[in-house]
Amino acid sequence: MEVEKVEREHTHVMLLAGGTAEGQPVHEQVPATVVSPGVYDVLASPALVYDCAAGDRIRVTEDGTFEVLRRGGNLCLVIWPAAPPADPDITVLTTAFERLGGIVETPVHRRFIVITVPVSAGFPAIEEIVDHWTADHECPWSYGNVYDADDKPLNWWLAP
Repeated sequence: MEVEKVEREHTHVMLLAGGTAEGQPVHEQVPATVVSPGVYDVLASPALVYDCAAGDRIRVTEDGTFEVLRRGGNLCLVIWPAAPPADPDITVLTTAFERLGGIVETPVHRRFIVITVPVSAGFPAIEEIVDHWTADHECPWSYGNVYDADDKPLNWWLAP
């Protein structure tokens, strides 16, 4: 069987994350591959933008709003530590999520931590890890692609 390899352009896409108190838009630059004009596969879960995760295919408009065309099967979680966590603390989190097939990413300044993990790992297992870690570090966390703006579950993981 011959498989045709499709080369896609790796780039970044600017997604609308919200707005400032003055009404100015706030965007987050997210790594992606170009599928077709205006359509991208998200390569890394965002920290500020809600409703998408690594693996999702999205259609993006000029202002950065987007529509999820296809879910990649991953959950996005964001942790907001009060102080930058030390390497051993990140290692504990990374090791725990690697066991679930997930990945833990943090920028150099470590003001936030982004976790991408397959929804198939199960909400109880995911929440046990993140609840334990955030309790030890006294910091909040949230899902990035589980709830809508009114805190209602999106339930995309229930679709066949």
